[in-house]
Amino acid sequence: MENLVYLMVLGCLTLLCTADLRKHFNISQLNSVDTTRYHALRLFNNDHPNRLRQALKKCPSSNTLFPVKIFSSEEPFFCPAVFISADALLAPALCLKVMQPTEDHPSSHMFAMVEAEHVFYYESGRRYISKIFYHPKLDDEPAYHNVAIVKLRNPIRETLTANGQSIVACLWSEPKLRSERVFLGEWFKYQPEQNAAFRWLDLPTISRKECREELSKSKAVVPELDRGIVESQLCVKDNKNRTMIEFCEARSSGPLFMTLGNTVYVVGMPTVHIDDCNVQVEVFNRVSYFLDWIEAIVWPRLENV
Repeated sequence: MENLVYLMVLGCLTLLCTADLRKHFNISQLNSVDTTRYHALRLFNNDHPNRLRQALKKCPSSNTLFPVKIFSSEEPFFCPAVFISADALLAPALCLKVMQPTEDHPSSHMFAMVEAEHVFYYESGRRYISKIFYHPKLDDEPAYHNVAIVKLRNPIRETLTANGQSIVACLWSEPKLRSERVFLGEWFKYQPEQNAAFRWLDLPTISRKECREELSKSKAVVPELDRGIVESQLCVKDNKNRTMIEFCEARSSGPLFMTLGNTVYVVGMPTVHIDDCNVQVEVFNRVSYFLDWIEAIVWPRLENV
């Protein structure tokens, strides 16, 4: 009997010793990096009601790819642009600088024109520009801040097409894209006395490393990109080089779009035109890196709403 009691006590002590060796898991050990382990899924576009920024609040649920032309009555050029609100467009700043002599105010000679002229209701589809906001760092680093906000004198009355889709594009707010395919709408093949042709390019994005290697391999000299390809930029390339052979020709190279479901986002704006036919890539600045500046101008009174 004594031996049995001794064995039971010994067994209990053994169990206690084993239990003591177990590590207790408490909340301080929770790994915030592996959020999916705790069933926490990332909200699309950080779409939490308390974190929703203005660019996301104003994003139409259904819109369409809708590039716009900006003209000048004084200069024989036009610049590509895209609506980001009923009275504001995003456009490449360097292109607008070509059309706007320093002594002239843009409202005296610059206007936006869309193919669907009924959107503007009067003046043959024209909507005159009231002001252009150039990125504050444009003069210091033109290629890296080649973006401008164009404000219209009067907002467009109707932002929906006949099928109910908005012509206003959403602004992509994240550093990384959710799709490897992007779309570039551009005018090209300029000829005397003829309108430029238009085309959509369905292009894959490539890494910054691949982009650098491509530029290095082609020995292209791009003095404007003196810092190289940086984190705030993205590159596109045609895998089979079927469309890029014309990238060295004169072309508009408009905003870069990404589609997710029925929603169209502007994800990039052009840097500079590389007029080297050996270069099979194009470099864009990510819109997400300009978002704070854009929101402060386009929706200034809504920042704290």
